[in-house]
Amino acid sequence: MKPTPARMQLTISTELGVYGRESYMAPPPVTDPTAGLPFEARTSRITAMEDLLATLKAQQTPAGVRTGDGVRHPLPDGSGFRHDYDAEVARGGWDFYLVGEGLSVALVEFVACRKIARLHSLGDHLVISAVIEGNSHITAPGGGSGELSNGYCTIYGMQTGEEFETVYESGRPLKWVSIFIDRHAFFSATRLQTLDLPPALRSFIQDGMRLAHRNIPLSNAASLTVQQMLERPFKGGLQRAYLHGKALELICHVMFTMAHDSLEELSDVAFSTADYAKLEKAMAYIKRSLDEPFSIAELATAVGMTRQRLQLGFRVVYGDTVGRIRDKVRMERALNLVRSSNLSMIDIGLEAGYEHPASFTRAFKAAFGVSPARMRRLSEQSTLTTKVADHPESVSDE
Repeated sequence: MKPTPARMQLTISTELGVYGRESYMAPPPVTDPTAGLPFEARTSRITAMEDLLATLKAQQTPAGVRTGDGVRHPLPDGSGFRHDYDAEVARGGWDFYLVGEGLSVALVEFVACRKIARLHSLGDHLVISAVIEGNSHITAPGGGSGELSNGYCTIYGMQTGEEFETVYESGRPLKWVSIFIDRHAFFSATRLQTLDLPPALRSFIQDGMRLAHRNIPLSNAASLTVQQMLERPFKGGLQRAYLHGKALELICHVMFTMAHDSLEELSDVAFSTADYAKLEKAMAYIKRSLDEPFSIAELATAVGMTRQRLQLGFRVVYGDTVGRIRDKVRMERALNLVRSSNLSMIDIGLEAGYEHPASFTRAFKAAFGVSPARMRRLSEQSTLTTKVADHPESVSDE
């Protein structure tokens, strides 16, 4: 499946038959990803904001609320619920929190047990979904196609009554955070002002006009914020306050990236289906070869593109140059290993493609504001906080 351009708008003009902005020449439509699935797998269940909020109000039921594909249990502090998928649907689930007036958060971690499709109805809400693992196909209102993609934030605003579809592939881990902001309460929920909004958002927030799906590259700082939210280091009111602050932090990262978008002039650049396949191949090579030095010219030759075409394609599709995207992938790999493995910092640096420990430390600190060793200590402290919150009786008084 070809990647979705980072700045591509996914609405469809049914009369003109073109994607998004009239100046954008899009690739051919993607074949229906659910074709050939058994009927029950193709039957999507709508997840509407009204359904989610209704579940919150029904939390007094200790046994949980049964849905079409799982069970929703109230969280102990009453601020949200946990949705666990049925065993034949997926392993894992997601947590939903109402963290403030007009501001909600979903923390998603699961692996689908079969290929499934879901319909979602989220009218009059701005939705920000930041993905740090996996990919999910999207079909937008009118038939436009795109992806929730690892390393990107998908942002969109839908009108009341509209729906979009997501497709989850069997056996592929998915991990992301979604933030839902009621359009009518946007300014009170975020404390932002009209001038703080990128132009693309203003017509949706102020007038309710549809905001087409677009993918925004996640900065290193934004990726870290997402990981911190998924760790859920606190309980009760502390958890709600923590997620509220982190949600606002992630919103700021996304708004800043959109406001400083420098790629609008590339919106009319056309790429063929074969070009998209080559760009996807180049990205896959980068991800599996971080510890192998290669030049941009060598990469371009390997995938059958000119150096200039490869660089241009990366800017349009992935939001930055080949070199910067490679550095970003390196830091994502390093951050994950620092926070979740017992490897030494020297070994992590080598895994991320840095031969010299000092170079790795400088690059990591420039990306995340702290050294790798300090980041590991912070992660260990967060893990301990979670353990204490879950099992306070296991901690001695000494």
